Amino acid sequence: MTPHRLVLVLGGTRSGKSAVAERLAADAGGEVRYLATAPTGPNGDHHRIAAHRARRPASWETVEVAAQQDLTGPLHNAGRTTVLLDGLGAWLAGVLHDAGLLDDDGTGEDPADAIDGASAIASVGHAIEALAAAATGRDGLTIVVGEESGMSPVAAGRGTRRWVDLLGTAHQTLAAHADRVLLVVAGRAIELPPATQIAPEPPAQAALPLGDALAAPPRAVPAETSPVATAAVSAARDAGAAPGASADPAATAADGPVAEDRAEDRPAADEAPADTGPDDAPAAPAPGTPAAPAPPDDEDDTVSHTADTAESAPAPAAPPLRPALPVPPGARLHGDRMVPEGMLDFAVNVVDGDPPGWARVALQAGLDALRRYPDDRPAAEALAARHGRPADGVLPLGGAVEGFWRLALAVRPRRAAVIVPGFTEAEAALRTVGTEIVRVAREAGNDWALDPEAVPEDCDFVVLGRPENPTGVLDRREAVLRLRRPGRTVLVDEAFGDFVTSTAPSQAALADERPADAGPGDLVVLRSLTKALSVPGIRCGYLLGDPELVERVREAGAPWTCPTPALELLRAYAARPEACARIAARTAAHRGDLVARLRQLAGVQVWDSAANFVLVRVPHGVDAVGGLHGHGIAVRPCTTFAGLDDRYVRIAVRTPALHARLTGALAAVIAAAEREG
Repeated sequence: MTPHRLVLVLGGTRSGKSAVAERLAADAGGEVRYLATAPTGPNGDHHRIAAHRARRPASWETVEVAAQQDLTGPLHNAGRTTVLLDGLGAWLAGVLHDAGLLDDDGTGEDPADAIDGASAIASVGHAIEALAAAATGRDGLTIVVGEESGMSPVAAGRGTRRWVDLLGTAHQTLAAHADRVLLVVAGRAIELPPATQIAPEPPAQAALPLGDALAAPPRAVPAETSPVATAAVSAARDAGAAPGASADPAATAADGPVAEDRAEDRPAADEAPADTGPDDAPAAPAPGTPAAPAPPDDEDDTVSHTADTAESAPAPAAPPLRPALPVPPGARLHGDRMVPEGMLDFAVNVVDGDPPGWARVALQAGLDALRRYPDDRPAAEALAARHGRPADGVLPLGGAVEGFWRLALAVRPRRAAVIVPGFTEAEAALRTVGTEIVRVAREAGNDWALDPEAVPEDCDFVVLGRPENPTGVLDRREAVLRLRRPGRTVLVDEAFGDFVTSTAPSQAALADERPADAGPGDLVVLRSLTKALSVPGIRCGYLLGDPELVERVREAGAPWTCPTPALELLRAYAARPEACARIAARTAAHRGDLVARLRQLAGVQVWDSAANFVLVRVPHGVDAVGGLHGHGIAVRPCTTFAGLDDRYVRIAVRTPALHARLTGALAAVIAAAEREG
């Protein structure tokens, strides 16, 4: 039997939770390290501290951690020693008190609006995540005692409410990683069962469908079995796109599965001759025939990387191009089209402000070299050095989104699993090469975490985001690596990877290659500079993977798609990880402020995020998008994301002052909807 590594013990004041935790520690045998969180200064509860000390065996080691930002230090060298942290609420109170966030009666300006206050709130979340990672990553047992304050009356003071909210979130974070969770009432411990799925209430407006995926296993179904959300159709029509599908979800769903019917109307992929394709598409090359390079404009074009590799072994011929499948309406509609002129922008998930000074210098250097054709080798070498990869395993791109399309053309998968909700451009690209799409749903009740077992074994291609857009969830490396199979390509979109601040090994970027990543099939990672460096107009990203596959991806598109200014920016970025870390830390602090404010709104659910945005669900019947437009604020509606309906919006991280304006407006929108309802 696998030994428990993390046990969470919850209970109210004087419930006996500490005594239960101490018995667990004693029963584990061996040495025990007790982490004391109560303040021992003039304001400390000396009688309670003395009672606890008298109850503990003299052989136990005591370490004072009151108000320390980092709780992982006593765990790093603990080995097999049992570590008991008692209690989490006292530690949190000390952290908030030192930051001026606890003794806040609400009569003055909110200290959380200041950068120091927002940073302190963000640090709490990081500390709890790090504690969970350290506890589950070591051999010994870790027991955490938490004060279950959520069953108490609502606190009157703003500072106390902040403590209750943060402590409840911390308990949920630890419970998600814990092997056991005990609730102590009147000295008796109740074993809480594992998290269970809770069926969501029927939405007022249908979500981008997943067929029967939300009802019962299997949760992966062909995407064509259901219609597109009404709002997505409307949005696409407003943007000038043809709907291409019924706008009546009920009517279409009643017709039953349609993917099989459509499959009967078109030739199967393995029945089509190798040299046939759509009427308006060029014939695919015969098997074994290398793709012919594009003819140069003039003799100077021979400096391109394509010419340099002309004598290398030809890449394997791609499979025949199958007829394209329809792209769902709204799948190519993105946040940049959802901000009406003059509105405060919370829809576009790009860091607000100008690019850093060093980035502008790099772009100018690229402008000064415009007389030469772009040469991506220096940028590839610099990026390879940053990520610990060979230079021929890096391909600079004109934006990471270009990687979705090049990879689809290079691999031409037969059946692809698309983890949803997620960035829709990947599915659009795969459909254009005739790939059958299977949408694999993340579950809100499971905090959108990836379930590798839900991906069908026969899928030869899997695509997901890390952190995912729009949920912001950061899947553990181990979960993603479990998707690897012989003959399968796993594409991980790390466009928001520069915002991750966690140092836990399970949260590290897949772009940074390490021996543990090795496995069957191909693992491909996409990265983008757009978001963190505030350069959406320059189109700058890159692809990382096995050198042989990277060469096939290079040959699957036109040459010189990454211009010289973008290449210079990539090279400068590769040498400045510390600059990106500062941007990530500032964003995390501001994100903590935004999350804390949103969680004070009645009926609003917000999920923790590792990116520069958060996913929010508003109460049933509240038109958050339209209502906020009335206040001059634009947020990103999520009806174009599979599995989400009109209750969900994505909100970009800005500054505390702007967050105050947003949450004030959203509170007014919710209140108005309640009055009208």
